[in-house]
Amino acid sequence: LLKDNVALYVCGNRSEARDIFCGIDDPVFPEGYTINEPVSEFFLSSAIAAVTRGEKLPSLKAPSQAQKYMRNWLQSNTNNRKAITITLRESTYNVTRNSNIQSWLEFARDLNTENYLPIFIRDTEKCFDLYDLQFEGFLCCNIASVNLPLRMALYEESWLNLMVPNGPGELCRFSNTIRYLYFNVINETADSTSKLVIASQGIELGGQLPFSSSFQKMIWEPDEVTVIKREFDQMAQQINSTKKNGVNKKSNKEERKPIETAVQLQMTGRAEDAVTIYQDILQKDPENADAWHFLGIIAHQSGQLEMAEKMILRAVSLRRDNANIFVSAARIERDLGKTAEAKSALISAITIDPNDAGAHADLAKILHETNKIEEAKNSMMRALQLAPETPEYYEQAASMLQENGDIAEAVSLYRKAIDVRESNLKSDQNQKQHMSEIPRVTLGFT
Repeated sequence: LLKDNVALYVCGNRSEARDIFCGIDDPVFPEGYTINEPVSEFFLSSAIAAVTRGEKLPSLKAPSQAQKYMRNWLQSNTNNRKAITITLRESTYNVTRNSNIQSWLEFARDLNTENYLPIFIRDTEKCFDLYDLQFEGFLCCNIASVNLPLRMALYEESWLNLMVPNGPGELCRFSNTIRYLYFNVINETADSTSKLVIASQGIELGGQLPFSSSFQKMIWEPDEVTVIKREFDQMAQQINSTKKNGVNKKSNKEERKPIETAVQLQMTGRAEDAVTIYQDILQKDPENADAWHFLGIIAHQSGQLEMAEKMILRAVSLRRDNANIFVSAARIERDLGKTAEAKSALISAITIDPNDAGAHADLAKILHETNKIEEAKNSMMRALQLAPETPEYYEQAASMLQENGDIAEAVSLYRKAIDVRESNLKSDQNQKQHMSEIPRVTLGFT
């Protein structure tokens, strides 16, 4: 489905694969793959990061013979009506992700059959169920369920394609010509479509793929019939209006700033992809303090302390009005054993933002380690006042009191930490906390 010729080798063992692998000079996908240590996971985030860096993704395209076959099939069935494909997910695996079959059937029944022809592409698992009475009277293209080039050609030749998240849907999302509506993007009942997983792909929640056109849309609502009809009518009007005016434009959605995508990837565990975006930002703007800051955080988390220090100090030199940069600098200096520098950075952070609870908590830790007991207690209490719903701060305060021999007060604070954590969990704060593992950031743009 790519323009470039692709050869496929099926190897009987690793030795055969190694002979082929050793003769390859071109880039290998996934990055870092070797025969002895194969990389099994690759993610949409890599494509999102590439587009964010300004790269152009290749577009999938059906082979010409498949296009010819499917064009003839459609001419024999549509009677000059516009083909509307409905791709169904009906798997017995991860059933909560399946299509709302009744909503799709109702939508298909209500289509204006003088103008449109609904064509169901059933799940590969179900395409041979020939006697499913639900689909009686509807056209199903079973060959597209089992033949990838023909499925691709059907999507290309159809007027509009509708679906929920599913594997074959990627054919549409990685085409620059196929029109599609992609419903129910987030489904919290399935791990693979949770809000956190979608965010970790680099997709702006509620937004669109950065490489999509104006005729390619993700709908963040469930595939209920009212939603399907509304979105179909809006897209049909848009397509007809564009065709009438003779304009085939790309999406006019507001461009997202690259650093926002990078921060989202970093905060959701895709640091490798985030790094490539930060590096690209710095190539174009070497004085971008935020990019230096976040690269420093990643270097720190990966144990490259000297490199992290250089990056953070570069960020500090560029922006001395950002408390978070000083907090990050303090943590790196502390891990390097530079206590005085760490303390100085935290004092600077608090001077800039007296209400930064994290800075007060970090300062309390340093003060306690340097035997400034009373000052440490005051700083810790200030952190608790500013962030009373943070169980880690109660635990830190309790640990300090325990080391000082104040066992009763320490026990009280440990119990408070347990209560706060349970309260947070009941309020569904678990995901929010996970998304906030990286210190909070203030993005400054001029």
